[in-house]
Amino acid sequence: MLIEIVKISLIASIFSFLGDEDMIFNWYRKLIMKLPNWLNRPLGSCNLCITGEACFWYYIITQEYNLIDHLFFTSAGIFLSSIYAIIWYYET
Repeated sequence: MLIEIVKISLIASIFSFLGDEDMIFNWYRKLIMKLPNWLNRPLGSCNLCITGEACFWYYIITQEYNLIDHLFFTSAGIFLSSIYAIIWYYET
């Protein structure tokens, strides 16, 4: 389960980071920014939001349901995503 959290959080975070100015998915970011915040953030304008959504739904679809594990899965993904953001924005 932990390796899945790392994979999902890394993929979702990098997707969000690549929407920054002068990056390959900036066109997508500009497109979703026309939507209200409650919708554009989980679609990719916020790396924590998209990671939380991805982890939340991945767990529901693939795992036998346990509330504590579900909360851990989502929280750990968001936590890792915040670490990736510190590294990404420190290095760029």
